[in-house]
Amino acid sequence: MPRPQILTYVDAGASEWTACLMRTIGHQLHAGAYEIRAVMADEIRHDATLFDDAVLFVMPGGADLPYCALLNGAPNARIRHFVEQGGVYLGICAGAYYACRELAFHAGTRGAICGPRELRLVDAVAVGSLPELTGGRLYDGTPRTTAAVELRTTDSLTDVPMSLYTHYHGGCRFDFDDPPGPGTQVLAVYSGIDGTPPAIVSARVGKGRAVLTGVHLEISERECKDALRGHSDMPAYLYVCDRLAQTGDVRLLVFRQLLAHAGLVLD
Repeated sequence: MPRPQILTYVDAGASEWTACLMRTIGHQLHAGAYEIRAVMADEIRHDATLFDDAVLFVMPGGADLPYCALLNGAPNARIRHFVEQGGVYLGICAGAYYACRELAFHAGTRGAICGPRELRLVDAVAVGSLPELTGGRLYDGTPRTTAAVELRTTDSLTDVPMSLYTHYHGGCRFDFDDPPGPGTQVLAVYSGIDGTPPAIVSARVGKGRAVLTGVHLEISERECKDALRGHSDMPAYLYVCDRLAQTGDVRLLVFRQLLAHAGLVLD
């Protein structure tokens, strides 16, 4: 009997962090319980059996516009059908922007990316990046706009709210109509921003669920340092890694709770 599959998108737009994400998810799972499979856009479009054994579809961080270019139309319809029939979509950073009703990325600037999104699993506007988390700097893809940001979970994710630092690099907050629709939960908030806007959310979609996070819970202090190696200004940003280390155990616990919320059986 085939094992349940976790499908992770690795085509154009997916960032170099995707391998780290797949590895970190794999380390949390019950041994042998799942197959983690990398998938391309053509498979989503043409493989009629792709979702037959899938329980989770992971859309990683990276860039939203290449996702739109390859997945608009039939592929998005298949992803949405998978979720509506009981599957779970996990969107991280760009994967979270992509699954909202609309995004507003750097609105009002020359490089703005704004507008509705076809997949529309969560009825929210994904707003970013968030310069109030990065010393006033808009995301530019370099270590200058990375940060270890303060997060606080809600009792929808952890029995007792927890505070932690987690990796941030260009992610979003989620702006809902007030109040959010039925079946929608705020799992964590940015506690370092006025108004503590949602940082991680979950929404019922048919029989399934979409779980979206504007931050990278999967990235540890060690992986942060690995990513900075080779950058001439690495020493100036090691404080980000050091801050992640302060709450590393809590970060991993919260990431595990997020995977459990998505329905996975953990080790």
